[in-house]
Amino acid sequence: MAGEEDRNSQDLIENEPDSAPAADDSEKSERVVKFPITRIKTIIKTDPDVTMASQDAVVLIGKATELFIQTLSKEAFSYTMQAKRKTVLKRDVDLTIDHIDALAFLEGCLDG
Repeated sequence: MAGEEDRNSQDLIENEPDSAPAADDSEKSERVVKFPITRIKTIIKTDPDVTMASQDAVVLIGKATELFIQTLSKEAFSYTMQAKRKTVLKRDVDLTIDHIDALAFLEGCLDG
């Protein structure tokens, strides 16, 4: 099990978006995180409580952010489809936040 974890963390480092893909890869190298790693690091550095963050932590924060946005988007899109529209509106995101308890921490964030 420990060898498997070492291999997985090594894969994350090797597939880091800031690094160039290996020349001998015959398949297209897929990025682990779609957000720019340097931007994630910059955002992390704005928190005064965080002094250092490992590369693995930065990648995991990026991946968690992707999954969060993907879930929020899919849920909001379901309200868009119920209203028989093709465009996701702010009210669809608001409905999503109101109806899903796990998203209660976002209440009031979209108020202008």
